[in-house]
Amino acid sequence: MPAATTRELRRFGLTVGGAFLILGSLSRWRGHTTAPAVMWVVGTLLVVPGLLVPAVLVPVYRFWMGPVLRVATLVGEVVSRVFLGVLFYLVFAPIGLVMRRFRDPLDRTLHDGRASNWVKRPQAPVDPKRYEQTF
Repeated sequence: MPAATTRELRRFGLTVGGAFLILGSLSRWRGHTTAPAVMWVVGTLLVVPGLLVPAVLVPVYRFWMGPVLRVATLVGEVVSRVFLGVLFYLVFAPIGLVMRRFRDPLDRTLHDGRASNWVKRPQAPVDPKRYEQTF
């Protein structure tokens, strides 16, 4: 990992520390007592050095961008696959089954006596302008 600049360290301290302060405030608003105090302390320990002496945050920044980021990426990969799987099997698959049961959105059936699914279009002169803006 390349060395972090003062600007990156400042942004890290303010962003992550600010997030902890906001989460602590939300937790306090919900009636908790211990968790908000811990989050406020962590947030303050990140925001104050981020404003005054960002170089102090180098070890915290390395830890946060190393193992913590790797674990968060792995959790995100798993959760996104689970969420998308649940979405597919509980939303899209039933909708597809219902649509296939009651109607054919592509009109693929030949029950009306047609010999093919080809749709005849009326002959029209070709206008080159229609190819310039297709949508």
